[in-house]
Amino acid sequence: MPAKDMFPPQVQEVIDFIEKGDVLTGTYRAAVESIHVATQLPEESHGKMIEIHTSNHLFTDLQEALEFYRDEDVEPPYYFLLDITAEALGDIPAATDDEQRQLQRALIEYEEEHDFYRLIKERMTPLATELHIESEHVDQVADIISGDLYHCATARLLMKQPHPYFEQMFHIYRNQGMPVGWVGSELPDEGKFVIYAQRVESN
Repeated sequence: MPAKDMFPPQVQEVIDFIEKGDVLTGTYRAAVESIHVATQLPEESHGKMIEIHTSNHLFTDLQEALEFYRDEDVEPPYYFLLDITAEALGDIPAATDDEQRQLQRALIEYEEEHDFYRLIKERMTPLATELHIESEHVDQVADIISGDLYHCATARLLMKQPHPYFEQMFHIYRNQGMPVGWVGSELPDEGKFVIYAQRVESN
C-alpha cells in the first residue's frame, strides 16, 4: 500500500484535506451583493428566480446549486463546469519519467485503497439536515468533491508549475465553498467559478 509521505508536500496537502479537512461547514469569506436573478436552470424549475450572489457568483442553497451544476444546457455567460474541467485536465501532461509514472500509479492506488469518495461522504452525511439535502444529494456532493480534489492532487503531482484553475478550485474548497459552474468564458483560464457556500461573510 502506498504511503502518503512518498508524495510531494503539495500533493500531501490535498490528500490531508480530503482525509480530514472541513468541507462546507464554515463561512465562505467574500464580498457579495445578494440579488435575485434568472439563471439557466433545468426546465422542471419553470424559470423560477433563485438567489445568487452576483459579485462572486455564489449560491447559498445547495439543491439549487446542484440543479445548476447538472444543467448541461446553460447559456453564456455561464458554461457547463464539467466541460471546463475537462478542458483544464488537458493541460496536465503525461508522466515524463519513471519516477513520475511510479508516483502517478501510487496516487491511483492510494485513492482506491482509501476511497476518497467514502471519506468525503462520511463527513457530509451528518450535515444533510443542516444543508437541507436528501441522501442522494449527499452522494452527489461527495462524488463532486472527491473527484475535484483528486484532480487537484493530480495537477500538483504532474505539473511543474501550479495550475491556476485547479489551485483556485482547491482554494474554494479550503474556504468552505464548492464550485458548481463557470461564468465569463468557455476557456478555463479566462472565466470564474460559480460557487456554492452554506454561509457567506460579506466584507
